[in-house]
Amino acid sequence: MSLLRTVVSGLRSLFGKDRVECEMDEELNGFVELAIEEKMKQGMSRKEALRAVRLERGGLDATKEEVRSARWESLIETCWRDLRFAARMLRKSPGFTAVAVLTLALGIGANTAIFSVVYAILIKPLPYANSAQILNVFQQQHPNPNGQGWSYPSFSELREQNRVFTAVAGATRHQLTLTGRGEPLEVNTAAVTGDFFSLFDAQPLAGRMFYSEDGKPGAPAAVIIAENLWRGSLGADPNVIGSTISLDKRSFTVIGVMPAAFIFPLFPSVTEAPQVWIPLPQDPLFGPWIERPTGHWMQVTARVKPDISMAQVQAEVDAFGERVAKDFPAENNGYIVRIAPLRRMIVGNVKSALFVLLGAVGLVLLIACANIASLLLTRAMSRAREIAVRTTLGASRARIIRQLLSETAVLGLLGGIIGILLAFWGVQILVALIPAGVPLVNAIRVDYFVLTFALVLSAAASVVFGLTPAFLVANSDLQSNLREGGAQSGESSGGRRARNILAAGEIALAMVLLVAAGLLLRSFANLTAVNPGFTVQHVVTAEVALPRFQYSTPQQWIQLSDELLRQMHSEPGLKDCALSVPAPIAFGSINLPLDIVGKPPATAGSTRTANYVSVSTDYFRTMGIPLLAGRTFNDRDLMSAPNVTVVSKVLARTYFPDEDPLGKQIVFSFPPGPGVPRQIVGIVGDVRDVSLGNDPKPMMYVPFAQAPFWGAVVVVKSPLSTLTVAATIRRDVEKIDKDLPVSKIASMPDVLDASVAQPRFRAFLLGLFAAMALILAATGIFGVISYSVSCRSHEIGIRVALGASRAMILGLVSRETLVLTAGGLTFGLCGALAASRLLGRLLFGVTPYDPATLFVVALVLSAVAAVAGYIPARRAMRVDPMVALRYE
Repeated sequence: MSLLRTVVSGLRSLFGKDRVECEMDEELNGFVELAIEEKMKQGMSRKEALRAVRLERGGLDATKEEVRSARWESLIETCWRDLRFAARMLRKSPGFTAVAVLTLALGIGANTAIFSVVYAILIKPLPYANSAQILNVFQQQHPNPNGQGWSYPSFSELREQNRVFTAVAGATRHQLTLTGRGEPLEVNTAAVTGDFFSLFDAQPLAGRMFYSEDGKPGAPAAVIIAENLWRGSLGADPNVIGSTISLDKRSFTVIGVMPAAFIFPLFPSVTEAPQVWIPLPQDPLFGPWIERPTGHWMQVTARVKPDISMAQVQAEVDAFGERVAKDFPAENNGYIVRIAPLRRMIVGNVKSALFVLLGAVGLVLLIACANIASLLLTRAMSRAREIAVRTTLGASRARIIRQLLSETAVLGLLGGIIGILLAFWGVQILVALIPAGVPLVNAIRVDYFVLTFALVLSAAASVVFGLTPAFLVANSDLQSNLREGGAQSGESSGGRRARNILAAGEIALAMVLLVAAGLLLRSFANLTAVNPGFTVQHVVTAEVALPRFQYSTPQQWIQLSDELLRQMHSEPGLKDCALSVPAPIAFGSINLPLDIVGKPPATAGSTRTANYVSVSTDYFRTMGIPLLAGRTFNDRDLMSAPNVTVVSKVLARTYFPDEDPLGKQIVFSFPPGPGVPRQIVGIVGDVRDVSLGNDPKPMMYVPFAQAPFWGAVVVVKSPLSTLTVAATIRRDVEKIDKDLPVSKIASMPDVLDASVAQPRFRAFLLGLFAAMALILAATGIFGVISYSVSCRSHEIGIRVALGASRAMILGLVSRETLVLTAGGLTFGLCGALAASRLLGRLLFGVTPYDPATLFVVALVLSAVAAVAGYIPARRAMRVDPMVALRYE
């Protein structure tokens, strides 16, 4: 409390206006009295003189302004002199200045770099006109918390019947094959309704947007392309508008080019950005689905009317959800309609991770500030005699504080400048390290807003680490500091207490960071150790897509897949190969509802779903998925044969808990539509087909020959290198059709490695920040104990002269280290337990209160603190009593 009162009184004396205003009022009162006396000398009474002075008040106001101006000029001149003196003093101590500036620069640079990422992704306004009015409108089914899309009929009713939106647009995505422009290329495609671009107020780089007539029956097939596709595969053709391109062997007329800066909400990441936009009715994949009231495949965005509140919007969509459930009960029963800001749809689940990183780097800055405050306090105590002399010569306490704060301001300015330079470099590294799939990466930069943040942070840091040392020194005992030998007599109790608090605080903050980093590292280790349920080593995947207009029938899909597998089986080293739609981890999942023959249909609150996969006969052997019961698929499972399916162990346990599922029938269909009964002929092991962090989901496999697809993922298990396998796949595909693209070639280890890129990125950054915090905390302990030993050298000399052994001196100094460490660990444990709760959603296989992590972190911190304290303790053991007592 005494320290707090000292700080408050110092701030009041330094920044308060009372004294200045009183002095100005005294001067002005003097001016008034002089003016009255002059008037009275001219024969006026005092009342007449006062009246005359009041008439001349404009002159007094000018005098008041002159006094204020003079005082401001004096204050500026004084501050400038203080800054120049501070620069000279810091130049005399280059080691101290370099350490303080570098420590602060690292903290500010790291904070600025991380903040630039947080600002670009979570705070910076989206690049759309009045983006706050744009909402994501989605359907949600209990108990599934994730939002789902719309069928086209439901979307049409929402667009026509709502009273709260100025525009409603729908979109979906997939891939198409671009041919006739060099090598065949699979391009990201967005199928959109006609008013999509007008909703976002997007303007083309060249050409035009879609009109309402585009996509209607009989209208020419139109397409808008992205700038990167135009500059890449199309060679920046200046005559591209009006030309045609071939997508899935169908000709489309290019009517516009979208700039690269346009961010498409369904493809917010750079790697998934759309290259082609097609009117939804003309899309070769989803165009035929327009008339179907089934499926939830369309993402819907809407722009709210300016005078409509979110409560009104939610009430409107609630009522609409009830109506659409009545109109399409089979498709929408159990669904409710929800709204969310567009940013939430774009950002996804990266928000919590970014805030954790921002909080972690903020703790690093606090530790750096505590370290610098400890250094400044040590330096200020060593200047106690100088400050006492200046005080004796007439310097006020406010003047001393202002001078010391000027030095911290110079340190803050230098640290801020270097920190900003480090931030520019750090942002480039972060952008390179950020995993693919993180949205809005292109918007990350050190702009004016981020620079302002860095400058404000520098100023705040200067105040944080500068105030306490300045006030403690300014309020120290003048007589003690002036006494001969006072500098050697020891450290003041206030200064010692402040330094100990700072050191213990560094340990506590470091423990919070180390526990968080330890939890994320353990979580990442658990994630990478997960058994995915299939073979990983020597497995290569590649996607082959078929143009829908050239390969339009299931018989053509089957014929091409059989020919491709025959070609590959004849290649040396490629005996084990198969097809899959989709393949695990990298190619997403297809989740479908199912019913069980002989059991009541699922209700809205207890839906039955499973992930759907269409595979060729050798898939399970190639992928190493074990057969647990029954059989897998064979060459007799053709389209003319009875429909069969193989299910996973989780599906059998979930939907057939007390019975044998073999021989039972389940009903499902892809694409969604009237269900097809399929007999369960086998049970296989569980796989993690979505991600390593998700538990195995119920899965149902169907023979590719009974459920073919316009393309598939080739899965090859081979001892050959990935490059050799890739070249062989391309050669075999080219033999069949040179216009078929082969894309997404990757080894399965690389696929799994990419799937954990975001957890690795989080663990790496938090581990880096924790290492910085550990080094800073160790430095802080070393500084505190070193200064304590130097201040107690006289006492230690007396103890040695009286017979104290080296072990006793070591114990004396080590006890101080132990007290600091114990206090820091105690408070750090409380902070770590509170902070680790925020990591719950980011952890896998470890609890936020993992005792092993807490114990190891406490042990590491204790060991580091012991080493940091032992170095000055060893110096204390070597104190020569004759040297220590020389000046007594």
